[in-house]
Amino acid sequence: MVGLGIVLVFVFLAIFGPALAPMAFQYSDAEKNAPPNTRPIITRNETSRAIDGPGWNHTEWMATDDGLYARSDTVGNVMILRRFDVVALTDSIVFVGVNVQENSTVGFPGSFLRVSVSRDNGTTWSASKDTWLRFSDADQSWLMLDFTREFAWEGATITQLAVRVEHQADPLVGTGPIGIDALRVVVQFEGPFHALGTTVDGEDVLTGLLMGAPISMRIGLIVVGVATIIGALLGAISGYFGGVFDEAIMRITDVFLSIPGLILAIAVAAALGRNLDNVMYALIVTWWPAYTRLVRGQALSIRENTYIEAARASGSSEMRVVTRHILPNSLSPIIVNASLDIGSVVLVAAGLSFLGLGAQPGTPEWGLMVSKGFTFFPSPNWWQVTFAGFMIFMFTLGWNLLGDGLRDILDPRLRR
Repeated sequence: MVGLGIVLVFVFLAIFGPALAPMAFQYSDAEKNAPPNTRPIITRNETSRAIDGPGWNHTEWMATDDGLYARSDTVGNVMILRRFDVVALTDSIVFVGVNVQENSTVGFPGSFLRVSVSRDNGTTWSASKDTWLRFSDADQSWLMLDFTREFAWEGATITQLAVRVEHQADPLVGTGPIGIDALRVVVQFEGPFHALGTTVDGEDVLTGLLMGAPISMRIGLIVVGVATIIGALLGAISGYFGGVFDEAIMRITDVFLSIPGLILAIAVAAALGRNLDNVMYALIVTWWPAYTRLVRGQALSIRENTYIEAARASGSSEMRVVTRHILPNSLSPIIVNASLDIGSVVLVAAGLSFLGLGAQPGTPEWGLMVSKGFTFFPSPNWWQVTFAGFMIFMFTLGWNLLGDGLRDILDPRLRR
């Protein structure tokens, strides 16, 4: 009953897990290794995609920090920058600033910038902030202007942020030109809540566990289902017909059984290439021989029963006897063995992913999550390996307990 309860939980997660996932399972450089029960600080540092600045030359050079300057030669020239493409994940904005790299020694010293920001694309502007006077070429350092308290910033309106820059100069020092190498807006906000933390690539661990449930269930059911069908048919034919059929099928089976299962799966997966479908093909190749042996033994016993003779006497064909009598009467051991194998299949699939032969990077597969996090275990990230490994453990335990229970129920000798 415990095993059945665990399996039903994983069946539920396999059906509804992706819908219950709190967010997308995607790479996030800003949220790597966030501990459980946290909301990490995420920084967006964006360059403007739209610049309107009459009187300013070469504004296109402001796209990157490369030593090339947008230049203003006349005091009072205004430049407005928009479309910073800042996408806020939440409304919990904790800092808004303008990151500017200027050079007031392009011509004469004494020029500086007067900067203000808008949260509604330029309809209203904040109080301005001035950069300090630069008497030497200090363009290798960035100057951060803090505008956090100028507005009640919200995630819904942060995309309308605009920056106004005006060329100013102190007439007592000089009124020469000024250059801007690069200007960016910096927005820091608290990211989404991560109940189980994030992975070493910034993906949400809880999302990965929920989205990994259907992947593991699919691998287990498909591999065991296909291996059972292949192995049961071959075993029934081998045991019932005997002779040349039995000899040929058993020798082929012996060849596969003589190779350690994990080694064979690794060889097949490496030959086919890295993806989950190829993992399933490799595991099917590994798993069918055991079912062939199992059903063959059952068929050797069942074919001697009188109802088999009665079926033949009634005119049933040999294949009808196999499909209607041999296979149905072999179901009990097949069901037990299949229940025990589903967990083992997922465990081996996780091992292949751990070795780099399974899921592609970015896939929410438990074995891959363990593999990616193992380098960082236990510090600075113990939760990725722990939670993903726990899911593999519970999945395997549930199916093994269910298989043991079914064996007790379906074997009359154990019932006695």
